[in-house]
Amino acid sequence: MSRQQLEKGLALHQEGKLDEAAEIYQEVLAVDPGNADALHFLGLIAQQRGDLSAAIEHIEAAISAEPERPTFHFNLGVTFTALGNLAAAAAAYEKAGKLKPDWLDAWVNLGSTLGQLKKYAAAETALRQALEIDPKNVSALIGLTAAMEGQGQSVEAEEIGRAAIALDASSPEAWTNFGNALSSQGKLSEAEDAFRQAVSVDPSYSTAGYNLGNVLDKQWRLSEALASYRQVIEADPNYLSAWQNMLLNLLYETAETEASIFAAHQAWSKQFALDDAAVPAAKGPQDRRLKIGYVSPDFRTHSCAYFLKPLFAAHDREAFEIYVYSNLRREDETTPWFKDHADHWCDIVDMSDSDTAERIREDKIDILVDLAGHSANNRLGIFALKPAAVQISWLGYPATTGLPEIDYRLTDEVADPTGEADNYHSEQLIRLEDGFHCYQPAETIPDVNPLPALENGYVTFGSFNHTSKITSEVVEIWSQLLTRVPTSKILLKGRQLDSEIVQQKIYSLFENQGISAERITLSGWIPRDQNPLALYHQVDICLDTFPYNGTTTSFEALTMGAPVITLRGARHAGRVGASILTHLGRSEWIAGTPADYVEKANEIASDLPVLQEIRAGLRAELQQSSLANATDFAAKIEAVYQEICQQKL
Repeated sequence: MSRQQLEKGLALHQEGKLDEAAEIYQEVLAVDPGNADALHFLGLIAQQRGDLSAAIEHIEAAISAEPERPTFHFNLGVTFTALGNLAAAAAAYEKAGKLKPDWLDAWVNLGSTLGQLKKYAAAETALRQALEIDPKNVSALIGLTAAMEGQGQSVEAEEIGRAAIALDASSPEAWTNFGNALSSQGKLSEAEDAFRQAVSVDPSYSTAGYNLGNVLDKQWRLSEALASYRQVIEADPNYLSAWQNMLLNLLYETAETEASIFAAHQAWSKQFALDDAAVPAAKGPQDRRLKIGYVSPDFRTHSCAYFLKPLFAAHDREAFEIYVYSNLRREDETTPWFKDHADHWCDIVDMSDSDTAERIREDKIDILVDLAGHSANNRLGIFALKPAAVQISWLGYPATTGLPEIDYRLTDEVADPTGEADNYHSEQLIRLEDGFHCYQPAETIPDVNPLPALENGYVTFGSFNHTSKITSEVVEIWSQLLTRVPTSKILLKGRQLDSEIVQQKIYSLFENQGISAERITLSGWIPRDQNPLALYHQVDICLDTFPYNGTTTSFEALTMGAPVITLRGARHAGRVGASILTHLGRSEWIAGTPADYVEKANEIASDLPVLQEIRAGLRAELQQSSLANATDFAAKIEAVYQEICQQKL
């Protein structure tokens, strides 16, 4: 009787008569409470209605009744996927595949889900299993392209991606994954063509437009990249990565103002504001150490580490308990140092924002510090949930986060002068005396060499900033300087300069200003084991970029004895150079206008004996300044923490 009833219910189900079908399934269960099929079908109806919790409950009950039915596990995986619980979905698909090894869809779904979880090796295994069943399965080939790319095997990813396109040239996913493999190999023009093809076959596929923006950015085509990100956002306002890349790239744009940058960050915040109010963080007792939580993806050999290490090393452990929430997927030789200098370490890379926020609440963190802003792999979503009573932004991003749940931002009076800057931050600005940086170079760095110009017979200017910071306006001013110092040369270093496309654009811009390629030396990325700081041995004077100054690069230049000429800008990112040099005691290297910038650089280049004297003493000068005094810096930060807690807790 149950079988006939089930068949009747299934027929109604297939006709879309869900209420009538559900009624029959319930009748079956009234007679046979453990009927696995009825439970399973009720789960599918709940899934169709969008009641995913009920769907999971019914399907799991079906599995309890008959655990060896692969279909049950597969549909449980589909439901978990819809719910966004990818780890549970992967486990369900894997069980389905093991129960029915020739089930193609189970292996494809498993591989795709593992890929989304960034478990690329496991994804490769699942997708190759799918291709054993069907060597021409396009979905498996598309997923395998991404899995190989995720493991850094871009050449093989390109080959697999090409095979996927040959089978289905109408797939935007195939073109996009193929483009990613090309981009990783530096084949930027080909990658751009692939992404444009993806957009042409399906304009609604936002991932293609986003990746097109990324490859345009790699080619030093900032305005086009921004246009691409904006198109993605217009079509898909919830595309978080497009928003964050757009916000970051706005900082490079000369035409942007502090007001326009603030407005863009407010628009992001409004778009991603939580529908539900954040759970209030518990206030901590004052009869214990203050608990400080640091959130970052960069507890590794990274520019941020040079500024975090002094603080971590000098923190007063009797008064402060240090928690690290690390969003770091790959640890390196520096990570153990941070683990040794934290009281508690929590890997959050595979934890959701809500789960991490709950962990932070359980840890009773008093002050939670964001160290990434909108830079890569940030976790601002955690801060939006307000898991700590006090939340602070510092170090990793040269602008407001736009997030009202972050209470304060650490800066100084030079980088953010009192007054107008306060109007363009969602956070309350706390201006630290003697600067908001404390720098500790790598343990092993080259010695400072004699001034290169003394041997070369000409001055070499240099800039090792990210190439995106070198705008056409920067090239124009640098060209004026090179014209003013006619025997001089310029050395530029940056990862983007590995691209021949970018190299030719650099040469062309300088040539348009009357500077020949013979006077320009370009260097791409130099691995750490090849001692990249030694390149400063070829540089006499460093030139800061604008309107987005250098930070780590400026400290590295000063450490290697090269003075830095900076142009004070109209927003935080353009005033960091002035902040560094002011607190070094070298305000004479800060220009107020482009003409002054050229004049200051020319003046210092005109007196080689003085320049050699500066070079010989600059490292010690930096080490003896407030910019390298870890003890005082930590005490200053801790005083801020204590004062805030007295006010807030």
